[in-house]
Amino acid sequence: MNERTTEVVNGRPAAPPAPASAWESFEKALASALSVLKDEYLVVSTKGGNRFVQFNVCPDEGVFAEAVSNAYLGPAEKLDVGQMADLLSLGWAAPTHEPGSPDAVPAPDGSPNHFREFQQPYSCADVARFAIRTLTGPLRVGNPSELEYRAFDNDGHAVTLPALAIDRDAPPRPKAKPPAKTKESDPFKKLRAKVLAAARTASGQGSLAYDEDGWLQVPVGSRTGWIRINENPWYVRVYVQLMSEVEGGERFLAQIHEMNSRMPLARVIYTDQSVFLGIDFPALPFRAEHLTQTVTLLARFADRVTEDLGGAEKPEKVKN
Repeated sequence: MNERTTEVVNGRPAAPPAPASAWESFEKALASALSVLKDEYLVVSTKGGNRFVQFNVCPDEGVFAEAVSNAYLGPAEKLDVGQMADLLSLGWAAPTHEPGSPDAVPAPDGSPNHFREFQQPYSCADVARFAIRTLTGPLRVGNPSELEYRAFDNDGHAVTLPALAIDRDAPPRPKAKPPAKTKESDPFKKLRAKVLAAARTASGQGSLAYDEDGWLQVPVGSRTGWIRINENPWYVRVYVQLMSEVEGGERFLAQIHEMNSRMPLARVIYTDQSVFLGIDFPALPFRAEHLTQTVTLLARFADRVTEDLGGAEKPEKVKN
């Protein structure tokens, strides 16, 4: 006699795997639901646990999507290393901070969940397809019947989406509202958050934080570099120290001047018997890729400039 094994999820039998047609129908329904949301939120979650994908839909800007992180999952539901790797391979960004962190990075540049932004022009069909791949893959949802939804506006008023054809979760839950994409009252604070998120991604240091003077210390090639934001005018500077205890005479300063005249982007600075190499780039609008490119260029230029100046990391004094 054949025996049938039933998977148990959160203490109860899981629904049998759905045929492909069921997920295809739900994908189309989800795309339709996303298309009617106007500055509203949609949370699609499992009934028996807290696995979810959620969306903040702002038609004029885009869709900010999130997938649950381990910070919101109980012991029985924690994502394993393979599941988290699958989320990254699908295109989700890793969480930037813990819930309630004082260094929280506001959306759309960060989240305590896995996150991704679909900027305008975006396709609701593409967003829905991405969500279904996440639910059926890393989040291991077997059937749309395991899901329920909750939709609401910025004031918490419920929104009904009958096209989804899954149960509606009426009462509020802790997993609920994604961070709203609101404009910061302090532009400098918002810029600091964006630069911090980009620096953490570029350096791979998730715990990176500003020091008390507002500087970020990051690796630049084999050297230690610093990132500083200037407010008036608005720009970001990345720099490294090349030499120290250098007595710069006229010939040495002329050499620096000549290098600056022919070197793109970067500038050599001599002050207080130390030589620095820095690159400035505009801060408004800020682009994370600009910071990554700047760090890469600075690492490439640093060795060349040090060699051209005839010094080492900690050279003997340079005299006329």
